[in-house]
Amino acid sequence: MARALSVKVPTADIIALLENKIAEIKTAIADYPRATKQYKEDVKSYKKTLLALAIEKLNSEPELLFDEDALSVDTSYRGDVQITLNKTLFELPNEPVKPEDPSQKTWIRNVHTNKLEQLEKSLAVLKMTRQEEVSASTYNSVLDLL
Repeated sequence: MARALSVKVPTADIIALLENKIAEIKTAIADYPRATKQYKEDVKSYKKTLLALAIEKLNSEPELLFDEDALSVDTSYRGDVQITLNKTLFELPNEPVKPEDPSQKTWIRNVHTNKLEQLEKSLAVLKMTRQEEVSASTYNSVLDLL
């Protein structure tokens, strides 16, 4: 016969965990404009590097201009000229990673909100409780937000 297991987690530990995560998100929100600006600069540099690599490759091996597997030149429906180079021709640098917006709203359970708002609500409720320990299910619902 199975016995029920009741696990309790100290409320102070959960509060400390939530406060740390809230501080981390607020720092990320404050740093987001700088990170976005840096990302845009990195993308410009990345494009310049790719263009320099392509020009260098075509200058060093002019026969590639006539190899349809290595290079294709087309026009789009808007009249743009599109030059496509096979990426096996040269070593590509790592593409910059776009920073994630920490204040982006998402669906959390059935509410369209962001993590910071949900964490602050959870923290407010936990600070109002007089219980020294909460159940593991409460802890698990808080962990879903982290």
